[in-house]
Amino acid sequence: MKTPHFLVATTLVAGSVLALTSGGSAAREAADAPAPAVENYAYPNADQVLAQHNLKVFRGDGRIVLDSSRTYDDGQCAPGQIQVEKALPDAPYGVYYCFRTWGTRGFLTLEVPATFGVRGGDRPLQATADLPEGEDRTYAVPANGYVAIEPGEGSELPKAILVELRLTP
Repeated sequence: MKTPHFLVATTLVAGSVLALTSGGSAAREAADAPAPAVENYAYPNADQVLAQHNLKVFRGDGRIVLDSSRTYDDGQCAPGQIQVEKALPDAPYGVYYCFRTWGTRGFLTLEVPATFGVRGGDRPLQATADLPEGEDRTYAVPANGYVAIEPGEGSELPKAILVELRLTP
């Protein structure tokens, strides 16, 4: 049997396949290929978001991303952004969380206690909140529209906790 002009060896290295040839082209292609990825949808830099904005974010697909947070004194989020409104017991008495979006689908799980309203961005979305009665309720928020989320009574802080934002096509 005649020996081939090149040698091909395949080795499994840390879950990826690396091909070696005497010509080198397959090896270069393998080196240029992205490493395999397993997405767990964990929100990147969640600890920094908590420290800087006092906002707990958990998981998402990267299509709903925190842009900024503002106090009532700073004014509302830019038009086209999702705005989540949270009440505070002391001055400045509230904060707006502003989110940018990409595409027509996306999700973000988070925890925003004392949520009392959500304004939609450029696209309609669903906002799910844990209510004081122990149930979850999903609110349909129209594009650029506003939905109140169990604002509470009198001077007490709202008891709803926003737990998910989801873009809907």
